[in-house]
Amino acid sequence: MAQANIDPRWGDWAREPAPILEKQIRETLSSDVVVIGAGIAGVTCALRSAQNGLKVIVLEKSSNWSARGGNIGVPNSRFMREQGYENNLDEIAREWIKRCGNRCDEEIVWLFLKNGEEAMNWLLDIVTLPGYGCRPALQANIYRGETYREIFGSHRLFDGPMAKKGLRPGAADAVFAMYSEAVKLGVRFIFDSPAVRLIKNGGRVVGAVAEDKEGYFRVLAERGTVLATGDIGGSDDMCAELAPLASRCVTKLYTPKGCNTGDGHRMGLWAGGAFENTPFPLMMHPMAFYFANYCFLFVDQNGKRFMNEDNYIQGKMNALISRNLSYAWSIIDGGWETKIPMTLPYGGGLFWGRDHSPDESPFSAEQTAGMMERGIKSGQVVKADTPEELAEKTGMPVDNFVNTLRRYNSLVEKGHDDDFGKRKELLISLDKPPYYALKFGPSLLAVVGGLRVNTELNVLNEKNVPVPGLYAVGNVAGGRYGVDYPMLLAGNSHGTAMTFGYVLGDILAN
Repeated sequence: MAQANIDPRWGDWAREPAPILEKQIRETLSSDVVVIGAGIAGVTCALRSAQNGLKVIVLEKSSNWSARGGNIGVPNSRFMREQGYENNLDEIAREWIKRCGNRCDEEIVWLFLKNGEEAMNWLLDIVTLPGYGCRPALQANIYRGETYREIFGSHRLFDGPMAKKGLRPGAADAVFAMYSEAVKLGVRFIFDSPAVRLIKNGGRVVGAVAEDKEGYFRVLAERGTVLATGDIGGSDDMCAELAPLASRCVTKLYTPKGCNTGDGHRMGLWAGGAFENTPFPLMMHPMAFYFANYCFLFVDQNGKRFMNEDNYIQGKMNALISRNLSYAWSIIDGGWETKIPMTLPYGGGLFWGRDHSPDESPFSAEQTAGMMERGIKSGQVVKADTPEELAEKTGMPVDNFVNTLRRYNSLVEKGHDDDFGKRKELLISLDKPPYYALKFGPSLLAVVGGLRVNTELNVLNEKNVPVPGLYAVGNVAGGRYGVDYPMLLAGNSHGTAMTFGYVLGDILAN
């Protein structure tokens, strides 16, 4: 008989495999908590649980803990207040819910907003300990337009051991420090050992079966089993049915490769959990292309303008996805050194220009020139003396592009964007040679949707009843976003993962 929580139209990925027999299991381990996954959500939960006196075993399919990106976004923190910044939670909630089309779970959003500051203060206490010595900073390049406004709250960590090794300042040092502290408290990390099935007893999830090079073993958990297995972006079959727009991203940037294959989603489903509504939201940045795209003139591969360029980064990527564009061109001209700074008081944000902190200048001509030279060498930036030459070099129809540029400059002269309604402050002419085309497009970072959970982070079935003993945090859990990743606060996926891991560590101890 088919499970009510499994759509019969789904492919083989949703079919529960044959049971693992008792004779196949060579060893049984016991703990209070078993955490499946050693990313930021899982390691946070493991450490906080251990701080609360619980015995914890972490199962990880790769050979080490993992971390991606540099931003950990929370609504407020002690560090923010010391810098003179404080956000209003009511305002964040309204904007967040609006950005998510009112399809996020408001209780889950508020769980983050109410606990994010405490969790970040806890993390900052850890990463600034001797031996880690991280220097916190805020991400300052926020979008300043009212329609898609962004706020301070994205934390980065400089000067830590992982940053000194060349990793991006932020999540890597956070996870490294938490992992190190967890090991000191006796948390056992078992690497190269993917969990393959959850164990149920009388309807309750009581642990998991994992597999290493010697075969199967199981870990029993007295208090709870935590899924922290990441997203489904590495599974083409799951994306095709749960997040089909992911296939339009020409590049997937998740590392380590092969780890985000929806293992926890499937195990949770087989244990009786249910997914939030599909399609799952996507987190997309243009990292596989040129770093900056600005707001002047965007044209498609046919040389046609297709959107209001005055937008934040997730909105830009959605616009490309909606037109099935694998990439587009952002056009700037030889006056960029004076024209880019003109836009920053009105726009800005990630990939608008310089990646900076509040105590740094938001624009550096020297840094920008260096980036552009590297882009020219890599083929991500095309330079030409005339619009006609630029079109030829990029493969755009010459007449289309020349007419588009002429039309755009006429709108600038008129002082009103009749075509797409861009704010007049950002209508800036492109008429000074040389001309540049900056290649940008959507790269998939993660599919940020998953199993339904309640405010106890307990996985829910299709009737919204908790599956006893089973919890989920990070990108395997749903509720946060509904239809889109809200870039109101950069790094909020990391922020929610860390916060919910912290909160769950307290819940499991009570």
